Amino acid sequence: MISYDLYSIKKELLFDLFIFIKKKHVHLYHLHYNNDLYYFYVPVYQRYLIRQYPITYIKTIGLLSYIFLLIKPMNLIGLFSFIITIMICSHLIFDIQVIGTIPSLNNDIYISLSQENIMSFTSLKSYEELNDILSLLKQTYKNDIEYMNIYQTGSVFYIEYTKRDIENVIEDDYRNIYAAKDGLIAYFDVDSGFIEVDINDYVLAGDLLVSNEIISTSNETKIIPVKGHIYAYTYNDYEASIKNHNQDYGDAFYELLLQIRSQIPANAMIDKENVLQMDKTSSTITLKMHYTLIEDIGVKGDINEEDN
Repeated sequence: MISYDLYSIKKELLFDLFIFIKKKHVHLYHLHYNNDLYYFYVPVYQRYLIRQYPITYIKTIGLLSYIFLLIKPMNLIGLFSFIITIMICSHLIFDIQVIGTIPSLNNDIYISLSQENIMSFTSLKSYEELNDILSLLKQTYKNDIEYMNIYQTGSVFYIEYTKRDIENVIEDDYRNIYAAKDGLIAYFDVDSGFIEVDINDYVLAGDLLVSNEIISTSNETKIIPVKGHIYAYTYNDYEASIKNHNQDYGDAFYELLLQIRSQIPANAMIDKENVLQMDKTSSTITLKMHYTLIEDIGVKGDINEEDN
């Protein structure tokens, strides 16, 4: 797109101008008369020729006029400042949102985040850092939360959680503890009851773990309260998918890994983490992971009232 300079000349000099532009082969456009002056346009690339003649420059029209406007020192400073500001702001956290139903816990999470240098106007976090933060918070608040997820949208850092339902036991509970799922016994934390299994025993869902029966020294069976936890290694497969937008494969992996880790129970500890498969189709990217977890597999069952 050609840009043009607008000039004016006194009417008495017009004839001499025609002689000049014919000699210099200058292209003149849209000649018109107004208030004792003649106005005309000349292509910008012939500016160096026409300015050898005593005429008055008025303005430039077309694409180059905007370029000339931008390259003025003050405009360049403003433009570069704007570009640098946009680049910096696109890598900063402007707001932190904790989405949960316990105000006191929300405040504690804000404090924990500030201790990890996560606050407004700090840098956005990578997927690896988000994973580390998620693991730390889930371990810190494992007694208060059932589910937690961390993600970033634009320049907003989000934490979502659901609270754990805590059963307040007023009276002694005499129910046995059974295995809620298959696992390899890792260790015990039992205050009361008779432990029916040993460390490294493999148990199946429904197996008796802690009994409410003990045999006294006089060979009598007594029913006692049962209180405690049985921790076991459990083996779990998780899967997550996202839409395929031709994003970087490494970024997609860490985004999927973060989604999968958010599915792990808050009170479970990761012992081993292995990639099973990562598939990519035209529409989705799917990651499958295998986890060895250490978790409390005990669940209370009915009271054993048999009189042995």
